[in-house]
Amino acid sequence: MISKIAPYDLIRRDFSHLKETEELNTSHEVEDLIFVQSLEGRAHNGAGSFQKSFYVNTTIDDIVHALKLDAGEVKKKRQLLIDEIVEFVKEAVGGRPRNRLLNSKGEPLLRMPNFKEINVNPYEVLKGIYIGGLRDDPGPRKAAEEKYDITIGYGKCYPVNVEAMEKLNLDGEILAHQEHGSSLEGFKKAGLIIAPADLDKVSPDKIKYLYIRHKLGPGQSDDGALVSAGLIYNRDVALGVFLADAIDTLEKYVMAYEDQDDDLSYYIGKSYPELGISMEDVYEIAYLAAVPEGKEEETPDSSLRYFLSKDRQVGQCAFESHLNFIEGKPYFPMFLSYNRVLSTDFYAYIRNKVLSLKNLEEVMTSEALIKGLEVPVEEFLKRSPVIVRPGVSLKEAIEKMRSSGAEFIVIQDEKNTIQGVLSMNDLLRLMIERRGGA
Repeated sequence: MISKIAPYDLIRRDFSHLKETEELNTSHEVEDLIFVQSLEGRAHNGAGSFQKSFYVNTTIDDIVHALKLDAGEVKKKRQLLIDEIVEFVKEAVGGRPRNRLLNSKGEPLLRMPNFKEINVNPYEVLKGIYIGGLRDDPGPRKAAEEKYDITIGYGKCYPVNVEAMEKLNLDGEILAHQEHGSSLEGFKKAGLIIAPADLDKVSPDKIKYLYIRHKLGPGQSDDGALVSAGLIYNRDVALGVFLADAIDTLEKYVMAYEDQDDDLSYYIGKSYPELGISMEDVYEIAYLAAVPEGKEEETPDSSLRYFLSKDRQVGQCAFESHLNFIEGKPYFPMFLSYNRVLSTDFYAYIRNKVLSLKNLEEVMTSEALIKGLEVPVEEFLKRSPVIVRPGVSLKEAIEKMRSSGAEFIVIQDEKNTIQGVLSMNDLLRLMIERRGGA
């Protein structure tokens, strides 16, 4: 048994806990395919049932075996979700575009119910997949660091021989969180990183697909990539970025050890010359998604699970909230990612970052914003508020705002004198303060 792997009883307990407490915006089958990967990270970080014990060599394969699932079937099902996105791309490139994010059977990609209703421009989606697949690659990240004079940090997953790893006194924690860019060739010579041609020469139970960090840095926010792409381009490009991120997640546990999001990006670039996206555009999104140094706890970086996890109080997931913000639709303030960043704060941050980088006129004429800017200012101000009397509870006020779609509450006394105005953001902050003091 490889050291630092979570006990199977803890894995099963944590899986049951996730199933009981979380609901993802997808089918139950895909939900389970995502949860098995979430448990890997939770074991590494000592979260949930792992109770601050850090099992840093735990992999998805360990999770699957602990849950007594068929590893081959789990891998095939995850690969199928990737293959359907690839099929969508190839149909568009081949002149048979689909205007909805559906597979050939009419099922929504990733089994997300939203995709049944959304009409898309498939070629804009291709732009997003191209950007999303490349902006996370070590090469573009390094280029973005140099161009914008920032530190991002980067690395990638490799098939690792765990016997060689132990001989070198390494583990998953060291490989993922220390800098190894200058050691990669040495790792290959020592047999730690297994070359593609040698995979058949190593027993499958000795191979783990592990992340090796090339350079230290705070990384990128997947939320930032999605939302900034939506603000600069449009919603459909943002959807493509999201699909590329989903591939990057799912490919961590499939039959092949490949960077399938990268491969799909290169295919799009080669097969669809009308794309109209340059590497400079990729670097730009990599910069906008970059987490500022020292701001890691204040910047959301949602995994696929966190993108799709439904906030039962507000009735939406982060993915839906991001799309509403991009399209200028009402959205309910909610907490994002594992570090619980308030969505309204994040949207203000990423909007300001985009505005500080782009020429204001360029941003104001983007497809995503132009419709909202055509609304007369007096019409914007006439959004109907909810009017309440003093003494109404916070719970009742929030329920009134949610049911009406209003963004503000006006508090009036019996003589209709305005006592004050509260936004949803204000109410949420009051709830946080009260919770902290409880």
